[in-house]
Amino acid sequence: MSNFVETWKGIATALGRSERWCRYMARRAADPLPVFKVGGIVRLNGGDLEDWLTRQRDRSMRVPAHAPDAGIAATPVTEDLALRLIA
Repeated sequence: MSNFVETWKGIATALGRSERWCRYMARRAADPLPVFKVGGIVRLNGGDLEDWLTRQRDRSMRVPAHAPDAGIAATPVTEDLALRLIA
């Protein structure tokens, strides 16, 4: 079994997103989707994808340092909740 996902359609299917979204994420400046081209074929390494997804999950779960104090204590996010939100 190959450790690579090839074509934009395959990458989109693997991520559960649209091809357009995948192309956008590959072009963005801050932490782009780690794709590369071999000849005219776009490829995504499975290990690089897992690392990228982990960084995206970590980034989305961070609490901003300057969060407004609404008088409500923030409840810590458990790992189980984090996994349900991502899946």
